[in-house]
Amino acid sequence: MSLTKVLFQQPLFKNRVFFEFKDTEVEIHYGDQGCAIAVEPEYEKETVQLLRLLQAGGMSPEQLGLACPGIQEDIPELLAELDRRGLLIETYQEVESRGVSGQQFYRELCRFLNRMKGQFPLSPFSEKMADETITRNQLIGYALESYHVTHLCPRLLAPSLANYESPQTQKLLQEFFVSELHHDRLIENSLKSVGIEGDQLQRMQPLPMTFAVCSTLAVFAKQHPLSFKAALLLFEEDDKVFHQLFKQQCQALELPPEFYKPILLHAGINEEGAHDQITSILLAEVAYVSPQEQVVVKKNLAILLECMVRRTHEILDYYGNSNNIIPRCFT
Repeated sequence: MSLTKVLFQQPLFKNRVFFEFKDTEVEIHYGDQGCAIAVEPEYEKETVQLLRLLQAGGMSPEQLGLACPGIQEDIPELLAELDRRGLLIETYQEVESRGVSGQQFYRELCRFLNRMKGQFPLSPFSEKMADETITRNQLIGYALESYHVTHLCPRLLAPSLANYESPQTQKLLQEFFVSELHHDRLIENSLKSVGIEGDQLQRMQPLPMTFAVCSTLAVFAKQHPLSFKAALLLFEEDDKVFHQLFKQQCQALELPPEFYKPILLHAGINEEGAHDQITSILLAEVAYVSPQEQVVVKKNLAILLECMVRRTHEILDYYGNSNNIIPRCFT
């Protein structure tokens, strides 16, 4: 039995703590600090579970032990070591769980997503563009995977129109649906400039995480309207720094203006149409969000955000390998 003293009632990783598995160990990073923990292969799954629970917080050491029984005896010592390295804080609890208006939930959701993003390292795609190590094929790969999202978008949004909503919400959803039509034509023009034709686009397959991201949005649209409205925040958020870096690297790698201009135009259309405000506008029409609904939406968005992060890594890995088929046409 461990005699290690646990100082936290409900330990939580600090913002910007992230981890990655390498062979038989897991590396935990926080800013310039870091540590490595040896992990036996048979305990890798439970170790991942423990670290994810620490990202979410809200569980006592005893509850963590019950959730990860295979490594239960090691948890107190591990928590003490993480505390010694300054990686943990206490989870702050609301005095009483309560429902909120849609507008208030939107504000809480923004804060929640900012905290979640702090758990991940900076976008490797942006980092590779900033340090000028991105390749031509990786930039083209970004456009190819973006094409899938824009091409499928109307079909992903359509199930939301069949849900019972207030007349105003129905009107907002219909207008948003119409505004997203034919955006794939811009990306199609972009890809045509680098020799990728329409018949190839019809046959090519998305990367697994691109498919997962699209499928997730479609499921939310059909089965959980509140999560769907919240998820649009991640799809429509604007990133001017990313697009500026994208343009610079396209020029540096001598990709034609006809390649990057339609992509930037698409971003501009979304900005002019205030698409980044769609979640705020839709949630303003929601009178009440129960504590249970808040938890469900936050869990769903955490899963979606992780899928998006994994998608970025997949784009870099697949299109960074010169041996892979580009575009992904297998028939």
